[in-house]
Amino acid sequence: MKNIFKKTVLTIATGAAALLSTGCTDLHENLYDQLNDQTIDLTNPKELSQLLGGAVANYRYLITGWDSMWILGEMCTDQQMIPLRIQVGWGAQYINLHKHDWNHENAALGSTWTFAYQGITYCNMVLDAMGDETPENMQLRSHVRFFRAMFYYHLLDFFRNVPLQTTGEVEAGYLPEQEGAEAVYNFVVTEFADIKDKIGDEKSFGYGNRFAVCMALAKMYMNRNAWLGKDGNDGFEAALTELQTIIDEGGYDLASDYSEPFRENIGTCSEVIFAIPQDRTHTHNWTMQSYAFPQTGLEAYGSTAAGYNGSCAVPQFIDTYDPDDKRLPATWAMGTQHYAVKNGEDDYTPNAGDPIPFDADDWSGSGFLTYNQNVHSIDNPGAYQQEGYRIHKYEIPGGNNQGTTATDIAMFRYTDVLMMKAECLLRLGRDEQTAADLVTQVRQRAFDNPTKAKRTVADLKGGSKYAYGHNEYTSVGFNDWGTHVTTYEGGEDIELGGLLDDLGWEFVGELHRRQDMVRFRTTSGVSVYTAKSYFCKDGNQETYRETFPIPNDALLSNIKLVQNPGYSK
Repeated sequence: MKNIFKKTVLTIATGAAALLSTGCTDLHENLYDQLNDQTIDLTNPKELSQLLGGAVANYRYLITGWDSMWILGEMCTDQQMIPLRIQVGWGAQYINLHKHDWNHENAALGSTWTFAYQGITYCNMVLDAMGDETPENMQLRSHVRFFRAMFYYHLLDFFRNVPLQTTGEVEAGYLPEQEGAEAVYNFVVTEFADIKDKIGDEKSFGYGNRFAVCMALAKMYMNRNAWLGKDGNDGFEAALTELQTIIDEGGYDLASDYSEPFRENIGTCSEVIFAIPQDRTHTHNWTMQSYAFPQTGLEAYGSTAAGYNGSCAVPQFIDTYDPDDKRLPATWAMGTQHYAVKNGEDDYTPNAGDPIPFDADDWSGSGFLTYNQNVHSIDNPGAYQQEGYRIHKYEIPGGNNQGTTATDIAMFRYTDVLMMKAECLLRLGRDEQTAADLVTQVRQRAFDNPTKAKRTVADLKGGSKYAYGHNEYTSVGFNDWGTHVTTYEGGEDIELGGLLDDLGWEFVGELHRRQDMVRFRTTSGVSVYTAKSYFCKDGNQETYRETFPIPNDALLSNIKLVQNPGYSK
C-alpha cells in the first residue's frame, strides 16, 4: 500500500491544494465522521486527499463550532462572558466558565478534546499511508504534520497532560498513554522545528508555510515558562529568533484598516499568516454571532444567521478603552441598532437604516434595540436582554448565512509578530525603546491623533488600567441598579500591565486573552488569570485552574488517563 502511494504524492498534493486554497472544501460536512480505515481506500489518492480535508475540517470545527475551543478559551477571560439571560432562558451552562468553577463535565471541554483528536487521527492515517519521508513526499507530509502539531499545541495549551498518538497502526484494543506537559511540549516543538525548512514559503491560503511554523514555534516558546512552571529567558530568546525570521523574510505587513483581517474573505490580506478558510456553501461554521446577538440584532447586518442573544463584553473591560480608539466600535456593537441597507444581492451596509424596534419589553428606554454597556450579573439575577455590548469584530456577512456565518478566521497575523517581539524585548530588558516603537506602530491605525497612538516604555512596563475587582448588581429589575456588590483591586500590581492592556485591545476574540492572562503575572507571582477578580469572578490562588480538566468522556473511554491535578475524577 505504502509503495503504491509514494507514486501518487503529487496527485494528492494537488487535490489537497484544491480543497484548501479556494477557501472551501468540496466535502459534505457529514463525511468526516464516516471516514475510517474500513470505509476508505488508503491506496486511492482522491480518498486519501479527503482524509486530509477531514483533518482540516476538524481544525475548523475545533476553533469555530458550537461549544468549541473559542467558547472555552474566550468566555473564561476578563473580556467576554455568556450570562444567564433573563426571560431568554439560556446561558446557565456557561456561568462556570466565567466564575472559574468548571468541572470535567463541561460540554466545551468535550468538544475541544474530541475535535482535536479526530483531526489528529486523520493526520496519522494520511502519514501512515504515505510511509517514510522521501524527497517526493516531504512537503506534503510537512503540511500534514503542521496540522497535527497545531492540534497538539492547542491540547497542550488547554489540558497540558494528554495522550500523544503519532500513528494509527496499533493493535485492537490499544489505549494510548497519557504524557506529561513537558513531553507534549517537547514533541510539538520538535515537530515544528523539523518541518520548518521542509514545508516551503508558498503562501497558499488555508495551509501553513515556513512563516506559520515560525509563528507557532514562537507561541510555544513564549508560553514555555507558564505552561511548564519554568523560569528564565530561554523561551523569549528563542521566540525572538523565530519572530525576526518572519519580519525579515516573510513579506507580511500591517493592513491599513484594523478590520481588514476580519472580513468575510481575507485571502489577500497582507497581515494574515495562517487562516481557517470558510465559504457560504460548504464551510460556514462560525457561531460567534449566534452566541452574541438576538435574532433582531442580526438585522443590523442584513444577516439571516441564527441569533440566540448570549455572549457580551465584560463592562470593566470596555471601561479600559480610550474613547478615541477606533478598535472600540470596530470590535463591539454598542447603543441603538439600525436596519442594514441592501445595496444588491448579499451586499448590505450595516446599521445604516431606520432604528430596529424592540418588540418585547423595552429595557433600553428608547423603544428600539439598544445594547447597554452595563450588565447586572452573570447569574444573580443574570443579564436582561439588551445588556452588554456584542462582539462584531468578525464581519457578519449580509444575505443568506444558513444559520452560521462563513467569515474566514485569521489564526496568526503579522500584528501579533510585532507585539510578541515587543514583549520579548521588554522581558529580556533590552532594546526597550524598540519595543515601545513596535506597539506604537500597531496603535497608529487605531487613532487619528498621533499623540494618543504613542506608547512609552514606562507605559508598557507600568500597571494595567483595568479596574479589577468584583463588580455586579444583584438587584432585580432592568431599571434597578440599587444593589451594587463591588470591590476594587486595580491593575497596578500586574507586571508589564500596560503591555497586557494593549494586547487586550488589539486581540479581542482571537483566542489570545486566556493565554496572555496565564502568562502575565502579578507581583505576587500568580497569573492575572488566577489572581484577579472581574465582574462576578473572584480572584484566588487556585493555579490549577490555569489548566482545564480532562473531559469526562475521555476519562471513561481510556482507563489510562489520570485527571489533572486539582480536579476530581
